[in-house]
This record gives sequence, C-alpha cells and structure tokens, in this order.
Amino acid sequence: MIPVSLYGVDDIELERFYLELPSLVSDLYEDEQYQIALFAIKNGEILESLRIADEWSDYAPYVWPEDIVIEVTMALGTIKYPDVGLLEHLLTLEEVDATRVSAWLHFISKVYPIYSAKACSTLDRMGIPTPYQPDDIASYGLYITRIEGLKVHAPATGMAEIGLPRARVLQIALERFK
Repeated sequence: MIPVSLYGVDDIELERFYLELPSLVSDLYEDEQYQIALFAIKNGEILESLRIADEWSDYAPYVWPEDIVIEVTMALGTIKYPDVGLLEHLLTLEEVDATRVSAWLHFISKVYPIYSAKACSTLDRMGIPTPYQPDDIASYGLYITRIEGLKVHAPATGMAEIGLPRARVLQIALERFK
C-alpha cells in the first residue's frame, strides 16, 4: 500500500526508481568528506555540528551575537523529527534558508534529509509535487514527508545496506535518477 505522502505517484516510475536505487548509490561509501563530517559529530554538540555542516556544505561560517546563538541552539535542540515548523524564524537570519537548515538538521540528527532542488525535481517528475522553495520551511517539511514515504514504501531490496543514513541515500538516488 502506498503511503499518503506518495499519493499520485507514477507507480511505474516509482518501481523503476526502487529497482535502480542500489546502482544509483553504489559509490556513496566512497564519499569520504561526507563520512568524515557525519561521523565527526558528537551527540549534543549543536554548535560544533553546525560548524561541521556549514564547512561540508561550503557555507560561510556563521557569526552571530550570543543571544542568536542561544536561540538557534535551543530551536535545533528541541525539535523532533519530522517537525520543522518551529524553525521558521531561523530563516530570518542572514544567509540562512531551508537548505542550510536541512544540512544542520541532517548532521545533528542523521535522519533529516538534506533539501535538494534536484531531488524535488525528480519527485515532481514522478507525480509527487514537491516544490523547492528554500525561503519556506513548510516546503522543506513537505520534502521530508515525501522522503519518509519513500523510506516506508521501499522494498527490502530497494534500500542499499551501506551504513549511511537512509535520508541521504534517498536524496542522492533522487538526484541521480533519470
């Protein structure tokens, strides 16, 4: 049964996606920069996690006053997967958008997917409208539900066992799926 978050999907494209998924991500274990960054994260060290995520994502380091640092730390430390609505106010910070927030969340939690224009485009093509709007945290929330639906619906043979977060595996597979 297809999860609600995937209603409207082109069944043929979805099955083709799952069939091709292992080959689409077969080289992910070779991405040493990602793995080094991901496994350098220590539980509970939010500011260090942000620094690592920003460095990996090629974002300029943040320079915020202490009150903003406390606000960001509290916001990121209190949300629970898959919710992101409480992070809307972070988008008011200079050079912070939903894509950057998604990288922070991914590295902090290892379950949030990284927001990607290419992945959203593939989901659109598969009949699951998923807008890429980095200035809107709700669009990132929709993306999360789509990725979660793909995880839930994935056949056992569709998800490669490569020791990396499934959200990352699906994001990369969507970006590469033709």
